[in-house]
Amino acid sequence: MRGIIIFFFVIVSSLAVAQTVSLSGRVLYEKTHVPVEFATVWIQGSAGIGGITDKNGYFYIQNYPEGESLLSVGCLGYASRTLKVEVRNRPKVITVYLSEQTLAIDEVTVIAHRKMEEATTTYTMDRTVLDHLQAVSLADVMSLLPGERTSSLFKLTSGQTLTVRGGGSRELDTPAFGTAIEVDGVRMSTNGYYVSSSASSLMRSADVRNIGSSNIESVEIVTGVPSVEYGDLTNGVVKVNTFKGKTPFLFEASVRPHTQLYSLSKGFDLGEQLGRLNVAVERARSINDLASPYTSYVRNALTLKYSNTWRTRRDKQLDFDFSMNGNIGGLNAETDPDAFKETYSKAHDNALRVGTTVSYLVNSPWISNVSAGLTFAYSDNLSEVKTNNSAASTLPALHTIEEGYFVASKYEDNPSSSVILLPTGYWYTTQYEDNKPLSYSAYVKARWGHRWGQLNSNMLLGGELKGDGNLGKGVYYDDMRTAPTWREYRYDQLPFTQNLALYAEEELKMTFRSSRFAFKAGIRSDMTFIKGSSYGTVSSLSPRFNASYTFAESQEDWLRGITLRGGWGKSVKLPSFAILYPKTTYSDCLAFAPGTMADGTSYYAYYTHPSQLLYNENLKWQYNVMRELGLDIRLKWFRLSLAFFHNTSYRPYTTVSQYVPFEYKLTGQSVLESCVIPSSDRIYSINRHTGIVTVSDKTGTYASQQLAYTTLNGWQGSKLSVNGSSSARTGVEWVLDFNKIAALNTSVRIDGKYYRYRGVDETVTQATSSVKMTDGQPYKYVGYYVGGTGHSNGYESACLNTNVTLVTHIPRIRMIFSLRVEGTFINSARYLSEYSSGQRSYVIDDKESYLPSEQGGIIYDGGKYAVSYPLYYVSNDDVTTLIPFKEKFLWAYEHDKSLYNDLSKLVVRTNYGYTFNKQKISPYFSANINITKEIGDHVTVAFYANNFFDSLRKVKNYQTGNEISLFGSGYIPSFNYGISLKLKL
Repeated sequence: MRGIIIFFFVIVSSLAVAQTVSLSGRVLYEKTHVPVEFATVWIQGSAGIGGITDKNGYFYIQNYPEGESLLSVGCLGYASRTLKVEVRNRPKVITVYLSEQTLAIDEVTVIAHRKMEEATTTYTMDRTVLDHLQAVSLADVMSLLPGERTSSLFKLTSGQTLTVRGGGSRELDTPAFGTAIEVDGVRMSTNGYYVSSSASSLMRSADVRNIGSSNIESVEIVTGVPSVEYGDLTNGVVKVNTFKGKTPFLFEASVRPHTQLYSLSKGFDLGEQLGRLNVAVERARSINDLASPYTSYVRNALTLKYSNTWRTRRDKQLDFDFSMNGNIGGLNAETDPDAFKETYSKAHDNALRVGTTVSYLVNSPWISNVSAGLTFAYSDNLSEVKTNNSAASTLPALHTIEEGYFVASKYEDNPSSSVILLPTGYWYTTQYEDNKPLSYSAYVKARWGHRWGQLNSNMLLGGELKGDGNLGKGVYYDDMRTAPTWREYRYDQLPFTQNLALYAEEELKMTFRSSRFAFKAGIRSDMTFIKGSSYGTVSSLSPRFNASYTFAESQEDWLRGITLRGGWGKSVKLPSFAILYPKTTYSDCLAFAPGTMADGTSYYAYYTHPSQLLYNENLKWQYNVMRELGLDIRLKWFRLSLAFFHNTSYRPYTTVSQYVPFEYKLTGQSVLESCVIPSSDRIYSINRHTGIVTVSDKTGTYASQQLAYTTLNGWQGSKLSVNGSSSARTGVEWVLDFNKIAALNTSVRIDGKYYRYRGVDETVTQATSSVKMTDGQPYKYVGYYVGGTGHSNGYESACLNTNVTLVTHIPRIRMIFSLRVEGTFINSARYLSEYSSGQRSYVIDDKESYLPSEQGGIIYDGGKYAVSYPLYYVSNDDVTTLIPFKEKFLWAYEHDKSLYNDLSKLVVRTNYGYTFNKQKISPYFSANINITKEIGDHVTVAFYANNFFDSLRKVKNYQTGNEISLFGSGYIPSFNYGISLKLKL
């Protein structure tokens, strides 16, 4: 199949005989007619056909396609221009004038702009938008997408991730983990980050706080079906571009109650043939609590970017780009006087992202350009937590990784002991977790653009080798005297993952008399190699396509044009290291503890049973199927854009628990009553392999005596990475832009979204109880649960958000004022408990019952207490026979009360009658204002206030029937404000 598709691309492209002429011209500054150097000139929607102006502002494009095309011209510090150029039969020469990017020009945008030339939904935000928003984090710009909310995380002291067309953490597949984020072409991969097994999700999403915000030139967000050039994702691509080119000195100071940001940047022209160098430094400090301004997050960001262009001929050029983005900082609570004395937590958020690209603009009839590059990304996420501890008697800390019986020793007596006796009194413990994920890539790609008649063809071929690893030490302690129970697990010893991707994509465009058609189709093949593991090589294919048809275009009629567009695609997400490499788990069971010895010390003997590591050789890579339909209508008075999407996540990564029985020997204190050796003369020893305890007489008066024991049966749990159940996200997004009201210099936008999610986990996991049996034995049963041991195994949600934005731009006084009102009309969610092959939960008569109600009922009807049963259970007497739980449980209620009481420990009951009620919140609103004012050519002042109404009103929670205050609820942001000053020197 792969070969057929690629063969199709080659055949289609080879049929096209290029019909081209040359286009040359000059780019000048509008006011002074001074040449603009390093301006980019390219054909919109082409495969890289274009050029860069020289020091005199000239450009030359040798193979410009005949016919009508849109030519885009841009340069840092100038307002970009797009002009329609028609070339027929002979060379053409044009002159383009650019205006300085200031608020004095008429066309200024401070809202997200959708790229209308793209069939897939894509939004861009330039520097003017970011300055007006006063973004201190990349996460801030997500609020500008249709129907999105202003983030309540206006401080940097909490992690900030990006989710495209997804919801929160309750969704099964951790949608933020699948968002692809690139900074100057360098991917922020978190595959190599090892998430602790105690975390709610074993997939870490990229935290964008370490990206400096003041040096961002533009942000592009692909919410639809992306090009096959982008892999290792499930939904959404976010591309960040930093400043490139000559700029004046730019100083920025931004102050808000919790955060202060200062930055300085400059773009240097190093002279002819020496290129351009951009340097930017930024410091941001954000505190968590104004009343106690000690816990803080610090960002010290540095950006270096070098670029140069060499002309090999008049129409050919070689471009070289090198970028380095980094940060030194993190979260620090070490100086917080409100914390317990000498306790603190710190976490590094150091990052280094390096990328280099070489592009050769060929401009020949058979190839447009070729580019190759290398990227490298490294993070230092070392965390340090110091806690206080106390104990009246010695307690053991186990560190053995072997099976057997081990005796605790003082650290001073045996520093390498498998079980260390912790000190008594008060002491401190410092835990470190060293996470140093690393990723790299090498890529090469070629583009070929040409035209045959009315058919414009752009072809892309490329390949990429990508690797992920971790150089961290894992969890460790600085002083083993006080280290708690813990086993070493080195992240830097885990095998790197390597992924080789090959992709091909063809884009065809046809222009008719009054309509246009565009079609883009591609396929991506990924081959993942994990050397030295059970996974071997995993292959996957990702086909994608987008198409659009535009008709009824006119410049004079009331109907200015209609575009129908659609897309479908598959994207594959590679697993995280925590999914690939599960940790060994240990059961530590007390085997003998005779009490306090004559010398005041304690004697402990423990049995340790390690789990067998379980690697799922049948683990499949998670993938997402994206579907999108769009409608764009342009009328004389307004423009309406609609996007319908339905995305389905298949085979999401998750883990299940599995249990195997084991037995060990327990020697109780009561057997010492028959020991004739005086307690003051006793010496205890335990056989490491058999667990038999021997008491010896240190005086030699009495013979040694072996103590009786009891054999106990326990369960050893372990984690297995598996593929979970699919989930679906459906929604519609809309943007309605009215024409500017000329008399008021005001434009109005209404945007919004309806979003619905539903996911039910039907993976089967095992669980047992910590309650002992009546005979003192450990609990002997293990239940097999559908979707986990909680009262629910699924979740559904729906939201309807609408935003109204008024933007008043007064070029004469160089000021922009915007008012944004955010309204949420639907905010509902519900926990689900379902099983496609049967019933998982049952209505009960009261909260104390374990039995289904005789009247039946549906758990979603409201006000119903419910119980959830495991599907099966097994006993440690026979682990192979799966016993249907409900049938046996109901039978035991009538015939075997002892078994009934034992099995009831596996039943999960809801604590409230409203658990499965719909969590619906009545409508609520908030409003933001932003003002930007330029003072002359060198000073810009901006102010913002989010939720400036500071709404304290209450909304109704229909799940409980109670009213709750919006203040501190997280539904709307807390009132916050800020002011910024920017100087051009």
